[in-house]
Amino acid sequence: MAEVEVAGVGQEQGSEDPILLLRERVGSRRYLAIWIGAPEATALAAAEVAATLPRPLTHRLLLDAVEAFGAQLERVRLTALVAGQFHAELDLTTADGSARTVSARASDAVTLAVHQGCPIDAAEDVLAEAALPAGAVATVGGPEDAPDEAAVPAEADVETEVERLRRELAEATPDDFRAEDE
Repeated sequence: MAEVEVAGVGQEQGSEDPILLLRERVGSRRYLAIWIGAPEATALAAAEVAATLPRPLTHRLLLDAVEAFGAQLERVRLTALVAGQFHAELDLTTADGSARTVSARASDAVTLAVHQGCPIDAAEDVLAEAALPAGAVATVGGPEDAPDEAAVPAEADVETEVERLRRELAEATPDDFRAEDE
């Protein structure tokens, strides 16, 4: 396993499909590109800016429920790539100290990890099969590209972004959330 971090959420050139980019924290700094849906991209964006919303969105709600039962999300692992789909597992510690593993979609797992602030690991065979070399990815925002203190968004900018996301969600239709094969 290699620890990865969220490098950014963007769009594939020539497409409107959101892509989650994960980058190895050390070593060759390879990237994993995971195609995600618009709702997942919105949830990740809200988690990345630590937006405080009047009511919790699904990922925050799930973490709150896990914590209400005395459990803790410790780590997220990207474990496999099956037919082009990334599979992930959530490593939880229960109230009695025992370990539990829950299967999850990669986009949900990463969003939970961002909310929780816990590590994200990728299996070496997943990286070997799907990783892009560091030089193959256009510049993205992330810890190594962190802006100067003066360029950090003000609280008003975060509120503006939250309002924009709320408008997008309010205008969404059920068809926006259907899988292409439905």
